[in-house]
Amino acid sequence: MLVLGITGCASPKITPEGSTSIQRSAKLLDRPMYLRGDFSLWDAEDIYRLQPQGDGRYLVRARFMSPGKVYEFKIADEKWSEGYNCGYRFQGTLKIGQPLPVDCNTVYNYFSFAPDKKGWYAITLDYRDSRNPTVLVQRD
Repeated sequence: MLVLGITGCASPKITPEGSTSIQRSAKLLDRPMYLRGDFSLWDAEDIYRLQPQGDGRYLVRARFMSPGKVYEFKIADEKWSEGYNCGYRFQGTLKIGQPLPVDCNTVYNYFSFAPDKKGWYAITLDYRDSRNPTVLVQRD
């Protein structure tokens, strides 16, 4: 079961020199986020709702029962909304204990993960740095 709340707000900031820069700040998501993949028929199910960990990280547990099978998934809200549709930024093959950069404005960038053993896995979205969020898979 997971609950995820992330959002990045951008606001212009005038510097002393008069130029404009963008300043981003991480905030809690204003909506539930879900692990959505081939194992859930891409639906937003409560069992896969991300849970906030209180420090900018969000966690969900998933049971993968077919070792070697490539599971595909994303982290998204119920409507696949812009800014809440998170997939990989550069490449999407996840390995145990190796975080990957996330882009929350993707359409097709699904993460891929092939477990070597059946069992429970923890998937963490780390949003402490809203400009460079990551996703991490660990054996639970």
